[in-house]
Amino acid sequence: MSELKNYVRFTSDNPKLDFSFLYPGDWQLREVKGAGHDEVSILGPRNKEDTYSLGLTVSVLPAKAIGGQHTRLSEFIADYLTKNQRFAKFQEISRATGNLAGADATEIEISYVMPLPINTVNPRATSIVERSIFLKKGDHFYEVTYGAVEEDYYEYLNVFKDMVRTFEFREDAHRRVYRPLVVPAPAPTIREGSTEYKTGE
Repeated sequence: MSELKNYVRFTSDNPKLDFSFLYPGDWQLREVKGAGHDEVSILGPRNKEDTYSLGLTVSVLPAKAIGGQHTRLSEFIADYLTKNQRFAKFQEISRATGNLAGADATEIEISYVMPLPINTVNPRATSIVERSIFLKKGDHFYEVTYGAVEEDYYEYLNVFKDMVRTFEFREDAHRRVYRPLVVPAPAPTIREGSTEYKTGE
């Protein structure tokens, strides 16, 4: 884990953003409450062309049971990929499955090219790399994402790793779990074998 002394912990009064994590204290935080989703974005330094702020984002979307579009995590991931495939030179770089904050999770890294700055006369084709972790907890899907211009992606990747390592749901953070401080003693070994009986002659 990288140096965390300048990090702060994200928490929110929004009950939908029911998690916390550490992030650099000098990065810009913004919460969004939109139609059908809630989101927190942490914007980092802009690239040398001053056209793109790399960032960390956690989006929360409802599952179909409470008015969302998808039932299974696989459907949610497929929709994410479909939306990004519209960008030029889209590529899925890698995929892994595992666990995050007590839930089954899928991690996907993609790259694509998009014109930046957006809505300008002379945008430049810019290569973006994005890594996302998807999980479902209760009736909500969570998408934890890090995106950056390719030349900055690896420079700040450790920030994303720190964010993920410290990501936890608030209810789990406050749950008291007993963990013994002593090392359990090994159980005594019982040798199995036939019992010899002596009879008098």
